[in-house]
Amino acid sequence: EVLSVDDDPVNQMVVENLLKPMGFEVTCCMDGMEALAELQQRSYLPDLVLLDVMMPIMSGYEVCEQLRHLFPRTLLPVILVSAKNDEASICKGFDSGGTDYVTKPFNRQELMARI
Repeated sequence: EVLSVDDDPVNQMVVENLLKPMGFEVTCCMDGMEALAELQQRSYLPDLVLLDVMMPIMSGYEVCEQLRHLFPRTLLPVILVSAKNDEASICKGFDSGGTDYVTKPFNRQELMARI
């Protein structure tokens, strides 16, 4: 299962349309607070979190930092997804606890390889 966190419904639909035909279950959350609540109330974790960086209320970096307080990298991989493709943003993604970082618009084959 993949937990997709993105405040843009179109981006959510793109992720679902890409992953569901490949056999993945996809759960969508519209913001970081919703994603944190979803993960804390479950009795199991998803296999992966796809996490948008630029969101209102909490950035993806902030959400990732919170996730790392709850779950180690080995237990919950997080791929940050962002239009920010500069070195500082990518490094900040890894510093916040991201397992990987993919830039938007993402290449379908690259995203699948990273997943």
